[in-house]
Amino acid sequence: MARRTVNIRDLRAQAEAAERLGLNTPPERKPRAESTPRRPVPDPVRRMKLVWLVCDIGGRTVQTFDYADKAQAEAFAAERKAKTRDNHFVRSEKVPM
Repeated sequence: MARRTVNIRDLRAQAEAAERLGLNTPPERKPRAESTPRRPVPDPVRRMKLVWLVCDIGGRTVQTFDYADKAQAEAFAAERKAKTRDNHFVRSEKVPM
């Protein structure tokens, strides 16, 4: 079934008649709300490096070694364990560069 064609002139006459009667007025717009302040951009992530920490049984750091020196860190922990009879262990930690 074909659609009925719309007569543009008739539509325009109807719109003008509605304007004369005041029926075709657009609604008034609300004023814009004040913009909220933007969130601050977080600082870029700091570069970190991995180090080996020799710690006592309480978790306090006794000595710090670079990541490449893991063997030295384990040897130091064994030496401290033999010397002081306390347990010492090696753990890794990320620290800022």
